[in-house]
Amino acid sequence: MAMKKHGATPLHGMLRRLRRGPEALPPPPEAVPARAPQAYCYLGQGRAVALTHRGHKIFLDTRDLGLTPHIATHGIWEAEVEAVLVRLLRPGQQVAEVGANMGYHTLAMAEAVGTAGRLDCFEANPAVLPLLRATLAVNGLEERVRLHPVAALEAAGSVEFTSDPEHIGSGHLAFEGEAANYSRRALVPAVTLDAALADGPPLDLLRMDAEGSEPQVLRGARALLARSPGLRVVTEWSAPMMAVRSDLGALLDWLHGELGFGFWRIAEAGRLEPVSVAAMPGLPHGEVVMARGAPG
Repeated sequence: MAMKKHGATPLHGMLRRLRRGPEALPPPPEAVPARAPQAYCYLGQGRAVALTHRGHKIFLDTRDLGLTPHIATHGIWEAEVEAVLVRLLRPGQQVAEVGANMGYHTLAMAEAVGTAGRLDCFEANPAVLPLLRATLAVNGLEERVRLHPVAALEAAGSVEFTSDPEHIGSGHLAFEGEAANYSRRALVPAVTLDAALADGPPLDLLRMDAEGSEPQVLRGARALLARSPGLRVVTEWSAPMMAVRSDLGALLDWLHGELGFGFWRIAEAGRLEPVSVAAMPGLPHGEVVMARGAPG
C-alpha cells in the first residue's frame, strides 16, 4: 500500500505540501551547477519510463503530481530515506516492504541485498501494480523480489482502498468523510505479515509507507517481530494519520515497553536523531527508524 495526513481532514491535504516563501526560492541560475538531462521516455497512455540516479529503469504514471515529476527530472525521490535504507542493508539480508508504490525504494533495497537477499513487497493499489510489475521485470528482479498484490494489515479479509488519481502515493484504506478527490476506489484483499511470511527467515528490515495504517501492519506482524531480534523498521510517521485508526499511546507502549524498540528521526542527509517515546506523538510528519538498540 503506497500511502505521503488528519482526523476528518483529507489525508493528503497534509501530504508532502510544497513549502512556499522566500526561503524556498531556487538559487539564481549562475549558482546552479550544470547537469545532464534525466533519461526519460513517454510511452503513451499515461505511462513513461525513466532512469533513477542509480541507473535502474522505473515505470511512471505521468498523471501523478507527487513522485513522477521528481523521478522523471532528477531520478531521485526521498533521498534521505534512500540513504538510510542503503546504509542499513547488507548483501543476503531479508526485507519486507509495505507500500512499494512504483518501486523507487524497492529498486534501491533490492540492489543493496544482492542476489543472495530477498525482498517481499506488498502493494495493494490496483492503479500502481502494473507499473510496479513492469519495473521489477525490466530490471530483472522478479526472482529476488516477491510481489504480493495485497494490503498488509492486522487481519485477513477484504478492505476498501482509495486514492487520488493525481497523487499516486496517496493510496490508503478508505474512511468515512473522505474528500471527493479520492475518486479511485477498489475492494482489495488483505493479509497479515505473520501469515504471508510464516515460512520465511527472520527479517532484517521492514520498510513501511502505508498512509496511516502502519500500526495495523505492525499488529499483524506480532510473531514476525518476536522472531526477528535484529529487525530495523524504516517507516513513514504521521501521528495525525495514524491516530485516525489507532491508539498511539497504546502502540508506543507496546513497541517500546514490551518489544524494546527505540526511535530515531531521519534528518537531512540521512542522519539519525534519537527521539524519546514521549516526543513521538508530537513528532512532525516525516520518517523514523525503530530498532532494538542502535540501528547501525
